[in-house]
Amino acid sequence: MTPSRDLLKQIILEINEPVLFNEIINHDNNWNKLELNNFIKLLGDNKLPFRVGKNKATIEPQWDINCHVQSMTINEFMEISDDNNEDWFYFDYKYMHEWFNEKPEILEAVDWKLFGFEKSGKDSTLWIGSKGAHTNCHQDTYGCNLIAQLHGRKEWLLFPPDSGAQLKQTRIPYEESTIYSKYNFFSPTKSDREAFERVNKAAKYIVLKQGQVLFVPKGWWHYVESLDFSISVNVWLPLESDNEGRLREAVTKFLMSKMDNVPAAEDLRSVDLKNLSVLMQHCVDECKKLREKNDEIPKKKVKITPLVLSDLVNEYPGVITAIGDLNKEELSRIISFKNSRFKREYKINLDVDKSFNDDNDILKTVVDRFCSPDIIDVIVNSLLND
Repeated sequence: MTPSRDLLKQIILEINEPVLFNEIINHDNNWNKLELNNFIKLLGDNKLPFRVGKNKATIEPQWDINCHVQSMTINEFMEISDDNNEDWFYFDYKYMHEWFNEKPEILEAVDWKLFGFEKSGKDSTLWIGSKGAHTNCHQDTYGCNLIAQLHGRKEWLLFPPDSGAQLKQTRIPYEESTIYSKYNFFSPTKSDREAFERVNKAAKYIVLKQGQVLFVPKGWWHYVESLDFSISVNVWLPLESDNEGRLREAVTKFLMSKMDNVPAAEDLRSVDLKNLSVLMQHCVDECKKLREKNDEIPKKKVKITPLVLSDLVNEYPGVITAIGDLNKEELSRIISFKNSRFKREYKINLDVDKSFNDDNDILKTVVDRFCSPDIIDVIVNSLLND
């Protein structure tokens, strides 16, 4: 038995831990149009920009801004990734409407109505990666996330929202709506391994397979790696609380724009402060409206029974799956494997802005302190209470 669309939507909006969905998109006529051979035909000779990284041990994470880009068709990508074990290739975080606007059959095949949301490929991003392609551990600052695995397998390592301090959160390199962990999950160093031994937050681990859909709630940290040639599609779903998150991001961007030489995914010198101030004011107004709305709700509410994930798992076996917590030994084995899979003599350090290269660099520390959640909280609370 498959849950109704209304129930799936309720689960996504109410459950605060990752959930795995099975047998929902597998037999859908729209999603089946993205079967691998048909998808390759639909992509045709479109040149796609693939980020290129190294299947080698590096001192720092392989930050997006330090990877060069190679344009290839999907067939060229498949051919080069089959013959090249030294590099990985990733067409990642690309809004589908920007690349396939003239191919409506691709956009229409992505149908999130099955989960109760009027969203399609026009609202989604596409990820195509070779073995080793990965997204560094990070936290998205607003929205929740649905990910459909169309081909291959992807490894997901997840940590609760309050894990930032233990994961050594950083805003360098700066990327809007993304808070990174400083730790190198792809090829952990000895000091990274030692730090993971001290992490006492309950991590979760899942290998997402073809036809499965993963729900990642707001704020959950995640590291993602392709275990083989993989294709996935995701959609970020807005939440009522997003305006406060957008306000935090706008304040952070303003502070970053006033500092020189901060490694960033965009040119911070070109930030339009007028538009930024309009966005801030809008977010402040919307946050205050939400507070007033919540204050007006009568104290005597109709009793609503909250959803319990374990009950849903029992009611829909094989369709809804809870993702168990890793114990310390299991997390240690995962990190140890990643630490040992590359020969240490090949350890390299990728080029980064030299003024921010050293972890002990006082400038880097000052920027991180200035944009730390505690400082941003003070500013945002002051704006909201003004």
